[in-house]
Amino acid sequence: MKRKPLVVVVALAMFFGLLTLASAQQQAYKSLLTAEPKQIDGQENDWEGASFQSFKKAGVDYAVAHDGQHLYLVLVFHNETGLSTADETGIYVYLSQAGKKSKDLGFHFIKKVISAEEAIARLEAMGETLTEERKAQVREKKMLVLYEGEPIGKKFKADLQKIQGQKFEPAVFRGRVDKPKRGPGAAASGQGGFQKAVFEFRIPLRPSPALPPLLEPGQPLNVGIEWGGLTEQRQQELMARRAAAATRATATDSRMVVSGDDPSEGGFDRGGGEIDFKNLPKKFNFWFGLVVSAQ
Repeated sequence: MKRKPLVVVVALAMFFGLLTLASAQQQAYKSLLTAEPKQIDGQENDWEGASFQSFKKAGVDYAVAHDGQHLYLVLVFHNETGLSTADETGIYVYLSQAGKKSKDLGFHFIKKVISAEEAIARLEAMGETLTEERKAQVREKKMLVLYEGEPIGKKFKADLQKIQGQKFEPAVFRGRVDKPKRGPGAAASGQGGFQKAVFEFRIPLRPSPALPPLLEPGQPLNVGIEWGGLTEQRQQELMARRAAAATRATATDSRMVVSGDDPSEGGFDRGGGEIDFKNLPKKFNFWFGLVVSAQ
């Protein structure tokens, strides 16, 4: 008689456990094989009909697709707060084992300006054979813009170092930020504002024949997206202002004034301008399960 309630409780626990597991599996994004490669141009035109999901906290929609060679990802930002400083600090994409949030393998997609000589060295390190004529063409542009994902993770970077000089395909991206119109014909204040930002990414399933594939079709994985926060320049400015405020406070032998009832709610203010911690650019991240279909 006394065992029946226990059996019922255990049965219910198992039932709800199975429901939770089934729900988690259903939430995994299923990337379908695309017939045409996506154009990595910062435009979402060729994503029409894709299964977009939403990370509501940042107001960003995302979709994934793949072909036999690449994994494609698109992020569409609908508000400036959610975009934060992604256009300046870049976007991190992590590929982890299913159910985990490891950052040992991934890419930091950030726009970089490099010299012609750096571009030549980079191409040769990736296995490109450049003729003198081709080098001369590259040198015609003194500075070039690089839209590649910098590899993340000690093991991944070590593996790439071992195959330096061999053929290697980098992960690439493009971004577009629609800003408000200015000048004649611009929308009235409060009506223009931020419009939209689109970032597209292409990650090779197997960057090099000498390396194992980054992911296997049919095998589940976890994908992490991270962006925002302070730019390096902004960090340096804040550190300089805080150091200056501390110096002034020491010199006048007075206590540093912190605005707000709680130090965490305000900022230092000793004549050099208040540091409002509430209004610093936000940092965002989210993870989702992904299954790349085999067909």
